[in-house]
Amino acid sequence: MATVPAFRIRFITEIELLRQCIEVQKRAWGFSDQEVLPLRTFVICGKIGGQVLAAVDDQDRVLGFVNSFPGFRDGRVYLHSQMMGILPEYQNLGLGRQLKWAQREEALGRGIDLIEWTFDPLECRNARLNIEILGVICRRYETNVYGITSSPLHGGLPTDRLVAEWHLTSGRVRTRAKVGSAPPALAAADQTFAVEIPTDTAATKRVNPGMALKVLLGVRDQLRQHFGNGHCISGFSIDSSRQVASYKLQPFCPSVLNP
Repeated sequence: MATVPAFRIRFITEIELLRQCIEVQKRAWGFSDQEVLPLRTFVICGKIGGQVLAAVDDQDRVLGFVNSFPGFRDGRVYLHSQMMGILPEYQNLGLGRQLKWAQREEALGRGIDLIEWTFDPLECRNARLNIEILGVICRRYETNVYGITSSPLHGGLPTDRLVAEWHLTSGRVRTRAKVGSAPPALAAADQTFAVEIPTDTAATKRVNPGMALKVLLGVRDQLRQHFGNGHCISGFSIDSSRQVASYKLQPFCPSVLNP
């Protein structure tokens, strides 16, 4: 297994480091040139109240990054985290969660207490990181946000996305921010609904895209119905023996954020 070289996570503005974020995108996501975030986007992020945070090693090499733009909704300033990319050889080694916790600390230092982003509802790894490790909740579902992309990771499917709400000062998130702490279990009485997904949709996308689309459309219908009824995703679990994972839903109320 690869090991991550010594690095530090910091806010970057240097053009050469920002330029490396373009190559990280290509290697991490397999995007074509027309679909990557261009250099100008990264330059402007840090100038208008957003972020470009990167893990930079002692050779000034960007191992991974996360960027965001400022947003404004219902009288509230928040950050929209647009993309996180990590070089393939350093994925699944905890670098992503370190970038996200650094993103939280930088935002809190400026008085911002909400970060949102979107993620693929069929990707178990991202769902587990976002919901169980970071403590996001989800109450919104967006259909085919980016259209059909060139990324092989998307498998030619509609780019449906769940909207992650990361309430940075909530008890739910503060508990998870403690080093080594386990996420609190969702009480059985609070688990109103569960929506299942296969644990290996990447393989299904490759060998049976028709089946992958059928799964996506089923998940889309179920989650949109539950959200419309005032429920939110507050938990996620994986059953390896059945090769399925489950989104756990419950009615949204203040205790979801501060259990």
